[in-house]
This record gives sequence, C-alpha cells and structure tokens, in this order.
Amino acid sequence: MQMETPARSNVFPRVEQTPRKQSRWKTNTERLQREVVVVWFVLKNPGTPWYAKIISACVAAYIVSPVQLIPSFIPVIGFLDDFVVLSIGVWLIRVLTPKQIVEEAKQRAELALRQGENIRPQAVRVTTIIVAVLWLLITIAAFFFVYRRYL
Repeated sequence: MQMETPARSNVFPRVEQTPRKQSRWKTNTERLQREVVVVWFVLKNPGTPWYAKIISACVAAYIVSPVQLIPSFIPVIGFLDDFVVLSIGVWLIRVLTPKQIVEEAKQRAELALRQGENIRPQAVRVTTIIVAVLWLLITIAAFFFVYRRYL
C-alpha cells in the first residue's frame, strides 16, 4: 500500500519576495541626506537671495566641516548637533528663499541622488576654504588686538 504524498509545492509554499520595509532611522537618515543636497543646490543657484546663500553656506559648511561643536564620531550626541543645525537652516532657507528655487533644488537633489552623484568632494573643498579664511581672519584680528593692546 502506497501513501500519497502531497505535492512539494503544497507542503512548502513558495514565499514571495517582498521588498523589506526600511527602518524609520534609515528613512529619516536618507531624508536628512537629501536635505543637505537641497541646501547645497540652493546655495549654488544664482537666483538665490544673498541672505539665503549665507545661511545655506553656513549650514553646508557646518555639516561637512571637520570642525564642529560636538564631533560627529561621538555616537548619538555627535549627530544631534548636525540635526539641529540642519533643521533650523532648512527651515530658514525655506522661509527666505523663493518657492520655485527650493523646488528646483529639490528636483536637482533627487536627480543627483538617483544618479549617485557625490557632491561631498566639492562641498569639502568649499568648506575647507571657508573655514581656513575664517580662521585666518580670526588670527589676524587677534594679532591686531594684541598688538594694539600690549605693544
């Protein structure tokens, strides 16, 4: 007497591969990265008002600068200051910049991220120049202060 065995596909039904849901942290991290790129493209847009460019430059410089209030290598707190600066900067940029420029920057950022464009090297160069010039100005101001005060 032979026992009938069910077909293999009935015993072990094939599991459909569904895309894994991203964690909330990863989704928020990607959103923040996109906002940094939007800030960069607002900065590079020639139609951006000068005061919005200054805010964009400061935000971009702080985010990619190795000199920060709290270093980024400290696990949670290190990125918290980046998050605060980015949040306030993005809010100010959206308030002070014409809507069409922000929308254009968002579209350019989406395209750049989809194509895998890396803006970091260019941003680091610009940031290094900004930080170096600021340190140079601070050093010159300190020198003149000490010179006039004590010599």
